[in-house]
Amino acid sequence: MNDSNGQPISLGSGFFVADSVIATNAHVIEGAHSGTAKLVGDTHKLQIAGTVGINYRNDLALLKVSGIAPSLRLGSDANPVVGDKVYVVGNPLGLEATFSEGIISGIRSVDTDSILQMTAPISPGSSGGPVMDSTGAVVGIAEATFSEGQNLNLAVPVSYLSKLWTSASKKISVTSLGQSGQSNQPERSIVDGLATRVESGVVISNFKFVNPGYVWGAGYEFRSTNKLPFTISNIEVRIIYYDASKTVMDFQDVFCNQSIPPGLAKSITAGHSEEGERAVHYYLTHDRDGNEIRADEPQNSHQWVTSAGASLRMEAIVELRVIGFSREP
Repeated sequence: MNDSNGQPISLGSGFFVADSVIATNAHVIEGAHSGTAKLVGDTHKLQIAGTVGINYRNDLALLKVSGIAPSLRLGSDANPVVGDKVYVVGNPLGLEATFSEGIISGIRSVDTDSILQMTAPISPGSSGGPVMDSTGAVVGIAEATFSEGQNLNLAVPVSYLSKLWTSASKKISVTSLGQSGQSNQPERSIVDGLATRVESGVVISNFKFVNPGYVWGAGYEFRSTNKLPFTISNIEVRIIYYDASKTVMDFQDVFCNQSIPPGLAKSITAGHSEEGERAVHYYLTHDRDGNEIRADEPQNSHQWVTSAGASLRMEAIVELRVIGFSREP
């Protein structure tokens, strides 16, 4: 999900409930103005048109996307029982298609609602992923982890999703993310104050190239924000560079050993990056449609792109993923 400036603000998981409709957590789209979804193992990005249903209280959202895929079967509205085995699929820390198992360890009451407690592990990036029983039916939606607990994870019962989809499917109406993704929801989520929303752990934003005019010395900088209730370090970020057709050109993994206390952010800067140089050279020499733009008879083939202040010919298409970090004692 991206903010109004096109900068990434969150990463989550989801699953199809019908053609072109994906279920996820409402907090995954909070503050978002645009976003994309991608099928596991596929490089093509599906554009998110907006929401067709949202329930802030139960932290659920239904997204309309530009593509179809097989839907998962929604299970019974009856909650599973303690001891039932469950399986979770998601993208924890940006690691695609992670499959984990556990058991239902409790059914917790929050006011008049209920929430599933399970031992199946989830991490930032897992929010919105399906929690399934042994038949493959969805029994819950992965949501959060207890702030100071060990292997104590929460999921929204599928009954709330079934009700939301039943209502939304009667008349499909799409609301843009710029309207539905704002944080002025009328009521608190059932997990507010109870647990840490898992995808909000570490947020990477404000990426930009440093001195893009000097193509053979290009670097980058970005901001890393810690939204977890404990200090983190050893953050590993994957930077992915795309061409105009949204095909991956190159990527690099960046290791940041700085410590970031809870609620604070630090800027990460690299004055030189070979992958960044190659990406900048492409963005300098191609237009937004991917057509190459040549210089007019330069004596040096790179002369026209090495002058200070040169601007990119096309908008840089860069994706950032948090793929790992450590909790400091």
